[in-house]
Amino acid sequence: MVYLNNAATSWPKPPSVIEAVTVALTREPVSALRSNKSASDDLMTELRQKLGRLFHISDCERIFFCSSATDAFNRIVDGLKLHSYDYSIDSHNSVLRPLANKTPYFGNATLGSVLGRAKRQSRAAHYDALFLNHCSNVTGEICNIGLEWQNYQIVHRQSGNRQLLILDVAQSAGCIPIDVDGWGVDILVFTGHKGLYGPMGTGGYYVRRGIDLRPSQFGGTGRDSSIIEYGDGDEWEYEIGTQNLPGLAGLMAGVDYVLERGVENIRTKELQLTQWLINELRGIDKVQLYVAPTADVQGPVASFNIQGLNPSDVGYILQNSYGITVRTGLHCSPLIHHRLGTEKFGTVRASLSDFTTQQDLQALVQAVSDICASLMNNE
Repeated sequence: MVYLNNAATSWPKPPSVIEAVTVALTREPVSALRSNKSASDDLMTELRQKLGRLFHISDCERIFFCSSATDAFNRIVDGLKLHSYDYSIDSHNSVLRPLANKTPYFGNATLGSVLGRAKRQSRAAHYDALFLNHCSNVTGEICNIGLEWQNYQIVHRQSGNRQLLILDVAQSAGCIPIDVDGWGVDILVFTGHKGLYGPMGTGGYYVRRGIDLRPSQFGGTGRDSSIIEYGDGDEWEYEIGTQNLPGLAGLMAGVDYVLERGVENIRTKELQLTQWLINELRGIDKVQLYVAPTADVQGPVASFNIQGLNPSDVGYILQNSYGITVRTGLHCSPLIHHRLGTEKFGTVRASLSDFTTQQDLQALVQAVSDICASLMNNE
């Protein structure tokens, strides 16, 4: 089987991830701050420190764990009580749906290649927060966070407003360098089951110290059980209930893999393979590509369609005739498909990981070539 659906969930996982989860499930259970043992606290503290190294977050104590990026965005939108905001046109529904259904005003989509910079500058002062997607899960295009945020900071100085930069790194964490402190990110959201090679049901978010993010969920934390109603001066607590410690143990093993392998080395390998795939697909008649405009901003994702076939039919043929797993449809990012002209049926998406091989991609290219040749023979 050839697996090219890593933008949904990475597979295979490093053996160390499977081992870490197994060990966590077989040893005596220890829950954070709910036992006289400290192993769980040490695990979470160590994981925060390692994620701080990976994301360049010096204040790693402000990294909090939850079940997913979707969970994190719902908590953030609930807790910030935004009145107005701006967001990338390639935003995922984990961002769009909470904003659409939990806030009183719906913002406007923006991205460097979509709207002129002058227009964005004229609008920027009217927004409380900017939601940016670091890497599109449809085209793989990587956003230049520093440049986009610099543009908005110019308006900040002119207007006196302080907007929040909220960054979605679900697709880039573990495979593309991230610099939270250097970029001035206020809130970062990540998931564990993609480029970090952790189990499903893991993820989290970073909140810069000083941001008043009111929790949307309350419960036991094990720290000060005497507090029922939080008052002025009490510090908000974001990790409530029993944490997914087996999952976090697996996530830490995945983060260890990325740190030891080197995110720059992963980026180099995946970019070389992705560019090879794009070049090969570009040479096949009837294939329409939807990728980043240049190689330097291309993530490990390539979307395409075959003229004359519905993307879902292409996916079915690839899976059942060739044993190749891809994803088809809108990929939970509907707005960008309006720009691409694929809003009706979406695209076929191949997405890579550090475990993808040249042979995997050769199998896909051969399969696509066979399908296109069959279509032309039947015309």
